[in-house]
Amino acid sequence: MQLIVDEGHLGQSEEAWKGSERLANLAPLAPIRARRVLIVAPHPDDEVFGAGGLIQHLLSEGIPLEVVAVTDGEGSHPGSTAISTVDLASARVRESLEALRRLGWREPLITRLHLPDSNVRGYRQQLQETLRLKLRPGDLCIAPWRFDGHPDHDVCGEASLHASRSAGVQILSYLVWTWHWADPNSTDIPWRLSRRFELSRRARAKKRWATSAFASQVQAIGPDAADAAILPAPLLRRFWRPFEVFIDEAQAT
Repeated sequence: MQLIVDEGHLGQSEEAWKGSERLANLAPLAPIRARRVLIVAPHPDDEVFGAGGLIQHLLSEGIPLEVVAVTDGEGSHPGSTAISTVDLASARVRESLEALRRLGWREPLITRLHLPDSNVRGYRQQLQETLRLKLRPGDLCIAPWRFDGHPDHDVCGEASLHASRSAGVQILSYLVWTWHWADPNSTDIPWRLSRRFELSRRARAKKRWATSAFASQVQAIGPDAADAAILPAPLLRRFWRPFEVFIDEAQAT
């Protein structure tokens, strides 16, 4: 599957997802009981788009959080002449920090691995071992789904799942690009393993405010086609829902 995202390829509409009975009838996410939560982010924004509401909840519960930022997101605009990859990486790191603060995390704890954007697959073993060493009994790992559709997301999901099982900890998988390519009325998503986490109006507002911090992704960074927004408005609506969805991999066993 080739993931194509631009103004001409906007994927499934949010209206189509609103009409999905499978999505509407998901079982609720069980209360989280964890000593600590490790959140794996392939790029600096995925953790907010996929789990920004849950992050707010965990903060309110006083559960210690740590983000593992796998790449710096320098590859989001490979054809751009308006900004260098170094400057883009710096911008995305700043945006991620600001977005997490907007969620209510005053001093985000972030471990940055600086793996190459769009080539995490080549460092899978390194990533898996890093995560395994970080995880301890009683932890929870939150990571992208291993079939999310972006190569970096998929390998991060695979490595997180293997590391979690090796460490004997629970893992929940969040969805980002799945909402773009999946069919709302098919079995593209493992509905039996999927759980719904409801967001309050306040949590939704804070998450939407946080997503606006990613200026390099939600706005054009220059005048050329290669500088276009990676996440135009129709795509952002998928992350402004009154709920988030997580796949509970433990239910598969």
